[in-house]
Amino acid sequence: MKKKRWLAELVLWAMFIGMVAGVMYISFQNGEESKAAGKQLLATFTGIKDSEKLYGQGQRDELMYILRQSGRVLAFLLIGIVGTLTIHVTCVKCGWFLKTVIAAAILLPIACFTERMKIYIPSRHYSYEEMLISIAAAMAGLLIVSILLLLFGMVKGLARLKTTTGAG
Repeated sequence: MKKKRWLAELVLWAMFIGMVAGVMYISFQNGEESKAAGKQLLATFTGIKDSEKLYGQGQRDELMYILRQSGRVLAFLLIGIVGTLTIHVTCVKCGWFLKTVIAAAILLPIACFTERMKIYIPSRHYSYEEMLISIAAAMAGLLIVSILLLLFGMVKGLARLKTTTGAG
């Protein structure tokens, strides 16, 4: 059993660190690299190679904003889910509340750091609103996992209580 948990911990930590590294790589690109990646993403998403002929600048900017924010929400939601699950699996001897606090203490700085560091990147800017989106998505992932694990633990505890009272 310990061997399987060790493997699960290793896989979860690798996934979590890989996801955070991926978000940091994307976040820390300079403005020109980011625009080029955005154009490529828009072309892939819409299936149109030359979106400049089809969409006006305002429409392209609006589509890119929606795609960026959707990607941000999805990325940080997944980071919140995987990060919280990783902490809950790793910190076996800690209680549910402490595991959740530890996960929040790890996820909040990551969400803040990835946005705040943009002030040091040429042609990028820091956005308080985007940082709040990242925090909200990471905390949503944390809540999903933490509440599901709490409910699972409660059901397991009730089942254990039922079997011990039924046997006696």
